[in-house]
Parts: sequence; C-alpha cells; structure tokens
Amino acid sequence: MIANRAWLLRIPILLLLIWNSAPLPLNACTTAVISGKATADGRPLLWKNRDAPALHNEVALFTAGPLRAVAVVNAGNRKSAWMGMNEAGFCLENSLSKDLKTTGKKTGMGNGGFIKHALETCETVDDFRKLLDKTNKTGRRTISNFGVIDAQGGAALFETGPDSYTMFDANDPAVAPNGYIVRSNFATTAQGLPALPEQRHLGKIYSAERYSQACSRLELRRPQGITVDYLLRNLTRDLSSKQGTPWPGTVNGEKGTLPEIIPTANTISRSTTVSAAVFQGVKPGENPHLATMWTILGNPSFSLAVPCWVDMQEVADPLTDQKGAELGEIALSLRAWCIVNDGKDVDTDALPGIWTDLWKTEDQILKLTHSFQQARQEHGYSSGAVTRFHQKMAALAMQAMQQELREMKQAAINLPAPPPPQFAPVKKTIVIP
Repeated sequence: MIANRAWLLRIPILLLLIWNSAPLPLNACTTAVISGKATADGRPLLWKNRDAPALHNEVALFTAGPLRAVAVVNAGNRKSAWMGMNEAGFCLENSLSKDLKTTGKKTGMGNGGFIKHALETCETVDDFRKLLDKTNKTGRRTISNFGVIDAQGGAALFETGPDSYTMFDANDPAVAPNGYIVRSNFATTAQGLPALPEQRHLGKIYSAERYSQACSRLELRRPQGITVDYLLRNLTRDLSSKQGTPWPGTVNGEKGTLPEIIPTANTISRSTTVSAAVFQGVKPGENPHLATMWTILGNPSFSLAVPCWVDMQEVADPLTDQKGAELGEIALSLRAWCIVNDGKDVDTDALPGIWTDLWKTEDQILKLTHSFQQARQEHGYSSGAVTRFHQKMAALAMQAMQQELREMKQAAINLPAPPPPQFAPVKKTIVIP
C-alpha cells in the first residue's frame, strides 16, 4: 500500500485527471442552519461542505454592489458565489436540490448568481424572503436549499424552486425543535416529508445518509451548545459508514485503527468535497463586521480553516488566485495522492499523520482568532489591523500545508518504487526513448 502511494506521489496530476473523468455524483453539498438558541455563545451558525466539479476555489471580495461582501467562488469566476457574507452580517449558502425542478424553460439567475446578488443586496433573512417573492414573478433558475443567518438573530432555510419557495425558521420550535435545520440534496417539500425528517422517513432518497449523519453529529453536541470549533472539526471532516457510524480512528469515531480504505459515497467529507465554510454570526446589537467566515479551501480532511472578514482590505495571497488559491491547491495534491478506486474512496494510510500535523495548527488559529475577536469587541480595530491578522492566520495555515507537502514528497523519495506493470508478451523488443 505504501509502495503504491510512492508511485502515486510522483504523478498527482494524472490522478487529478482520472478524478475529473470519473462518473461521480457531484454537487452534493451538506449544510446546516443553527439558531443562536442551540449554540454555546448565542450567536447563530451556518455551515456548508461543498461538493462540486469545480476543483479550484478561492476567496473573493465583492466591492461593486450596494453591500460589500466576501465569498467562496470558483477560481477566476466573479459572476457567481457559492457561500459568503456581507457587511450587514448577512450570511448565505446553498445545497443543490434537483427535486425542486419544474417543467418548462426557465430564465433568470441560477443558484450561484442568485447567491452573489443576494449578498450584494440583502441585509436580513426577511430581505432574502422579499427577494424570493420578487423573483417568483420575474423568474429564477434556482433549485436549492438556501441557508441564511443575519445580524438580528435570524436563521432560516429556504427550499427554493424556480418560481416558489418554502421557508423553515430555525428559531421556531414547531419547525426546528432542536434549534437547527439540516439539508443535503433533497427538499422535504418536494419529497412530501416533514420539516425535520427522521431516518425512517427517508427510504432510498439520494444523500439521506449525509443528512442523518449531520443531524446525529449536531445532536451529540447540542446539550453543551454547538460551536465553531465543533463544526469545523467534527462536521466538515466527518467520515462515517453508510449506516451512519463513524469509522474507527476518525474524528468522530472510536479510538482504534483506521480501515485501510474508506468509501466516501455516503460520508460528509467526501472525495469530491472541494471546499467548506462555517459562518459565525453576531448577536443582535453587536457590530455585524464581527461576523466571521471560516474558510476551508480543498477537501477539509486535507486542509485548514482560515478566518475571513468583510472589512479586510484584501484577501490573503494563499486564499486567492484566478487559477486556484495556493492553499487549496496543496490540499488538492494531498487528496489526489490518497484517493483510489477512480476517486470514489480514500486510502487512509497517510491520514493520521496529516491530521496530527495540520490540526494542531488549526487549534492555534482558532485560539488566536478567539482572542482577536474579543479584543475587537472591546476596543474595535481598523480594517488594516483586521487585514494584517487575516494575513497572519493564512500564513500560519500555509506554512503547515507546505510542510505537509514537503513531508509527503520526501516520503515518496525514500520509499521503493512499485514493481513495473505487467504487459502481454511481444515478439520483438520495443525501445522507448
């Protein structure tokens, strides 16, 4: 197995090409909207793991609209956004839900364009609802579960088709008795399900396993109060079996040895996950600029979270590049060396070492950012100070990722090469220059 990886380490680009050509179910996001009633500090939270064919992601600032915004986008594309927040403390993300399709040709904004437009124009959950009312009439091409939180304590999910929507309020105990709403790639309205379906309701609906796993992980934490740290570590990186049990040795599993191979068709952290974000909102009355977008570029199992804010003067260099942010590109390489079976599964041999190395840096980033946010609340900081701190955290993450890359390359040099492939016998010698 290790020798096989030594060969893989020499050809990460080939593996990426194989992964791109494999017939995998993409656009398979998992999300949650969490009311301040269910969090440890009373601030709402919003989370998304993004599965998409767009491997290369980056963080972008949008400054041309009525409201300044920061978002995760496909590298080099500023026409759409896939999760982000604006200067009003309004945060928005989505998960694709194809069962919301309706017949007939549709016009108007699609999912990503709609997110960008909303980030540039909406300040509250109610503003977003009004935008949906308006575009019900003018037309959309949306088939999404949109998760939204705002600076007034609002937290809601909207199952949204091209010309209709249904709102689920996470603050309403009749709708969300536990204070959160989870979605993967189905809409309860389209499936004729209750607002908070249980596993027994779901049958063979696609993505039902990820939905149930996310609910289970949140419910385990709810008595203590859900936190940013918990979402980043225990939700974005969850690796569970199809039955919903975390594999031994993983972040949510029992202590023990990892299985040699983990199938990822039903895990939250999948071989197709290209980025993730956890948004920490603010309490009513707090400065909305304190809202934080914790951004993971690349598969969360191979990457680190970096805090971003709307009032940054610029995005730190490791998080932005029109061909793919460098931090995310390293994560892509680490992942490419570990995926097997046409990109469907993960070879776990390197995972314990990667997690041991990277997560101690993430713990440091979380601790430093918590102290920084407390100081901002008490004293206030300029946009220049916020930018410098953001850049410092990005640099810490980048140093850890680069070190991991060097170690993986060194392992490839030190390990023996695999035996040559066996070919059918030929009648004459073929000389390859």
